[in-house]
Amino acid sequence: MRDLLARMRGDRASNLAMLELRLEATRRPELHAELGEFLTAEHRESVDYHVEAGLPGGRTGVALLYFAMLGMVIDDLTVPEILAPYSTDDLIGELAARLLREEDADPGAEAGVLP
Repeated sequence: MRDLLARMRGDRASNLAMLELRLEATRRPELHAELGEFLTAEHRESVDYHVEAGLPGGRTGVALLYFAMLGMVIDDLTVPEILAPYSTDDLIGELAARLLREEDADPGAEAGVLP
């Protein structure tokens, strides 16, 4: 997880294109439907993988981590100066430690139910 931003930075153009696609989907209902379906399935697969692997945090913890990381990625790709005072590795490590705790596992995670 710690090298996520490095990978995103390595393919900055593709990741910015994906952000542009998301923005375009807000203006075009047919694109919104298609992209929404794809991204929802991708998100569900990521959460399912995490839970099925027995990793800590449960579905809610993984969802929170995903959404927090997405914000960090967007800032890093668009206005990296915001993150300049911080070590992104430390931020990601602290975020994961706070969100993915064993005691916060969701009841029903075993049932494969997304909130």
